[in-house]
Amino acid sequence: MSVLHVENLKKSFADRTLFSDVSFEIRPGERVGLIGVNGTGKTTLMRILMGQETFDGGTFGMPQGTKLSYVEQIPALSGDVDLYRFTLEAFRPLLDLEAEEARILEKLERNEGERDRLIKRQAVVVDTLSREGGTTFRALTRSALLGLGFSEDDLSRPVTSFSGGQISKAMLARAILSKADLLLLDEPTNNLDIAAIRWLTEYLRQFKGAVLVVSHDRAFLDDTVTRMLELQHGRIRGTDGNYTRYMELKMTARELEKKIWLKKQKEIRRIEGIIEQQKRWNQERNYVTIASKQHQIDRIKEDMVDPERDEKSIAFRFPTPAPTGSEVIELKDLGMAFGEHRIFSHIDCMIRAGQCVCLIGANGCGKTTLLKILTGQERPTEGTYKLGAGVRLGYYAQNTYDLHDEKTAIGELYDTFPHMEYNRLRGYLGMFLFKNDDIDKRIGTLSGGEKARIRLLKLVLSGANVLLLDEPTNHLDIASAEVLESALEQFTGTVLIVTHDRYMVERLADRVILMTPDGLVEQRDETDDLFEKLYARSTERPKPKEKPETDNAYLRKKEQKQLRVKARQEVSRIERLIAENEAAKRDAETALLAAQTENDYRRMQQLYETVSALETEEAALYDRLEDAEAALSALETEEEA
Repeated sequence: MSVLHVENLKKSFADRTLFSDVSFEIRPGERVGLIGVNGTGKTTLMRILMGQETFDGGTFGMPQGTKLSYVEQIPALSGDVDLYRFTLEAFRPLLDLEAEEARILEKLERNEGERDRLIKRQAVVVDTLSREGGTTFRALTRSALLGLGFSEDDLSRPVTSFSGGQISKAMLARAILSKADLLLLDEPTNNLDIAAIRWLTEYLRQFKGAVLVVSHDRAFLDDTVTRMLELQHGRIRGTDGNYTRYMELKMTARELEKKIWLKKQKEIRRIEGIIEQQKRWNQERNYVTIASKQHQIDRIKEDMVDPERDEKSIAFRFPTPAPTGSEVIELKDLGMAFGEHRIFSHIDCMIRAGQCVCLIGANGCGKTTLLKILTGQERPTEGTYKLGAGVRLGYYAQNTYDLHDEKTAIGELYDTFPHMEYNRLRGYLGMFLFKNDDIDKRIGTLSGGEKARIRLLKLVLSGANVLLLDEPTNHLDIASAEVLESALEQFTGTVLIVTHDRYMVERLADRVILMTPDGLVEQRDETDDLFEKLYARSTERPKPKEKPETDNAYLRKKEQKQLRVKARQEVSRIERLIAENEAAKRDAETALLAAQTENDYRRMQQLYETVSALETEEAALYDRLEDAEAALSALETEEEA
């Protein structure tokens, strides 16, 4: 029995058919990878399965009660929602039931009509909440976020204030908490750091449900999926195994198809030669033979299948860059903080001309911030940096905020490069797969992959001799990522890449540097599994650098002050939680008395459990408060000494 069955699915737009005759099934427990070049309809297929997009033909179905959860490639986020509430949406049905219960209680308190009906509905709601985990889902949400590396303070921060990788982790947490039977993941590794990709890989390996994942991350697909599908030329094909196995089988099948096609072409030419010979003899029996041979050719052509060709991909090279000085980027004791929040410090590095440096590190450690410092978008709070002679920077940002949604594709380019001829820009767009009317599409209507191609084209046309690339393979399909890697291999300038694409690192890197909050750790040893080694090292803290005693004393004093501030904040935060807990307990006890008066035994049981849970939490909070006050007292005593 399959958890998802798709048959002859078709999707068309006004100007073209996106795909047709798409048929496949996913069985329980399968982890299926879906690949295809940008624009073939992978995300559209996901949205159809979620009911967010219409389709024009075919069917798809799931067993009754199957629960789906979808992690979008580019989520719509609200700045008004904090991380905790964003993740809590995994339990939207329970939240709706809680809201309904509150409305019922309000109506009962106002003695509105239909009291018996309201009490019956209240019993159903309370029973469903109890059965579905209504008393534990908030604790589960908090626990999942803390387990993914978020702090207690992070829970109340707006979700839009986090890095791309941290947002991706929150989305994954929400999907996982939903207890889905089928996870639909659209480019889930975009922006994730090494630790998060490793965590996701291990989670999916142990996940009991089924998974359909769209990804361009070749290493992730190799480590994760058990079956591959490819959407190509409007149809879908696939086989068991991971990405590497699928590509091996695909190449073998393609070679076999080509041999069969060539053999049949040769046979057709042989028969056509016989026909020409028969025509020259020009006798009645020769025309009978000609007709027979022509039927033979027709039968061969009916059975012929043209060898499959790859979808068109982008084709480009970076222009030969102008020379720079030998020392391109120099960082000296660089540090960055936002208020009391220190991002990184003690960053020292020298990047020389012609090097390709890959920078990796945990989400939130400041990799993107470092690139923004180099481009002048941010100012460091400590240390200095210097760009060498003749440096002309080209910056490829991780997000698409540098594009203008209201402009067309051709308009975006023309406004950026007004000195270039219109037809020349049009030709460049064609190289990046924007054909005919595509160039007049508004940026805001383009897919993530199409936007990535425009930003990549702008980088190529910039004439930069030093490239700063922030997760450049995000939103690119596998074929486009390989073209980019090939272009960077041939680029004679200098490249600094923030990436967690293992294939890109292994193919391009002259140097690999791990970024930590306390400095850079350079990888020098050869290893077959570079990422595993760097992941292990990422948990280590580098030895502090030798500083003059006066500097050490100043730094210790500064650190002690920060610790005292954090300790006071922790005491205040726990006291606030205790007050909130006490208020919630009072409300629950009041409601319990009301339920006793009304002889509402189901409600009494549920409220009794709530009060008990709040009392347990209260005891734990007082223990934490005692520990926090002791830590603060120790720090204040040390200050007086």
